[in-house]
Amino acid sequence: MQGEDASRRAATVARLAQLRDAEQLSAAHVRLAAEGLGVTERTVWRWLSAGTTPEPRGPAPYVLSDADREAYALYRGNVSAVHRARQAVVDGDGTTAGAPVPDFLREGWAGAAPAALRTLQVAFARELTPAEREAWKVGESGRRAKSVYLQRPDEPRGRTWEMDHKQLPILVHPPRGKPICPWMTTIVDDGTRALLGWSLAVTPHAGTVLTAMRMALVHEPELSPFGAVPARVRIDRGLEFAAGTIRDVMAALCVTVHRLPAFTPHRKGKVERVNLTIEQTLISLMPGFTGGPRDASGRLYGPVGDSPAAKRAAETAGTGPMPIEVFVERLAAWARWYNTERPHRMLQRRTPLQAWEEDEAPLHRIETEKLRHLLMAGDERVIGKDGIRFNGFAYVAPEIQGRGGQVVQIRYMPHDDRTIEVYLAGKHLCTATPTGQLTPEQTEAFRQQQRDEAARHGREQRKASRRARRELTPMTGDTPPAESRLVAEKVGRDSSRKALDAALRARSSTSLLGITPIIKKES
Repeated sequence: MQGEDASRRAATVARLAQLRDAEQLSAAHVRLAAEGLGVTERTVWRWLSAGTTPEPRGPAPYVLSDADREAYALYRGNVSAVHRARQAVVDGDGTTAGAPVPDFLREGWAGAAPAALRTLQVAFARELTPAEREAWKVGESGRRAKSVYLQRPDEPRGRTWEMDHKQLPILVHPPRGKPICPWMTTIVDDGTRALLGWSLAVTPHAGTVLTAMRMALVHEPELSPFGAVPARVRIDRGLEFAAGTIRDVMAALCVTVHRLPAFTPHRKGKVERVNLTIEQTLISLMPGFTGGPRDASGRLYGPVGDSPAAKRAAETAGTGPMPIEVFVERLAAWARWYNTERPHRMLQRRTPLQAWEEDEAPLHRIETEKLRHLLMAGDERVIGKDGIRFNGFAYVAPEIQGRGGQVVQIRYMPHDDRTIEVYLAGKHLCTATPTGQLTPEQTEAFRQQQRDEAARHGREQRKASRRARRELTPMTGDTPPAESRLVAEKVGRDSSRKALDAALRARSSTSLLGITPIIKKES
């Protein structure tokens, strides 16, 4: 502060000297300068006559030594501990708080003059930046909290994505098991801060990434105006983002992937900010929030157990962890509110949807049908008697009727068991549904396909039987057995099957020795 005042005084004296040399100086100028500096007019006239401002009175400020800085690091930013150790060395004691002062500090402070605690506090506050002080007190997180970062210029809509995984601080009930804190995969548009895609799972994996990517890529006007293929994507070091499936999708869409260095969340700060907004505006207001108040034993207030009694109490009072499907519904409603209703400070109080619609940058989109195969995980299965077995379900569709034992390729969304896509020889065959989840219409369609297939095979078999019948030719001692195709003679419509069989026996009858019986002709 003293240096700042000295600079102001020097600038004022220099300006008054210019006015004096130009013969324009007046008492009004001196009076105005005195009011601005908070001093008397006489003091200003004295400074002007001397040609410069006097040095601040009092002793020179204390300058930290190397030993002082090393002690600050050793005692984790505790200036009081530094003062006690320094004073012990100056007094010749060599111990502080019952412990000896390290040798390198005793050597560094040898012959040093005494310094008051307040003097050291002022010196450390003056010579060390807040980031340096927090680094020794808290660590790297404290240093980063006090650091200043460059801000990227906003890019046009749909050009750059930021993707992130985060374990949400809320307990929810999965379909089976104890309450868990689910993981969320989030995709945010760099230019408009729009929440383009998200997905929830018990643990993060490539499937959750694919699900969120599908929401962000597919353009469905009736559901969301967003959806476009970006030019680049920023991701962290999560192994789920480096999976082969994700890498193949990005390569197929010609998307550049920037995998950021570890422990640099500020380099994808927009998605980190959205995650924090979700926690502050949604999760913190819901039952099961793990960052909420706790009792003396550290247990969250409210029933958080998985016992039947705790579940019943939670359902009755509405204070315990909610089912995960309820949380998904509320998160979906929050995402719509965030994108369409919440004004954003960094968007000039516009909503992400308004910023997206007002941006005229061109978008690159691909038809949904072309993206369907790309945005799913793949596997190979054999069609069995009960359909295609996958993840404990038997998937069926009318198109797989009669294909038992055939090898097909399936594409699926992990943790989404509602349907799978079935491919045969690289071509899409059908969309299969678990047997227990078929609608009455789907069940009837499947059974009708069974009936149609059986009828078709029956017709083909009867047609083949009418065309030919195979019987042995007459055998002799020197000819091997052989088959002969015998075509039935035409008979009238009123001929019976017995007459037809008699005609066939007459043509093919013979003895085992190949002797044809003599038939006497009537005279």
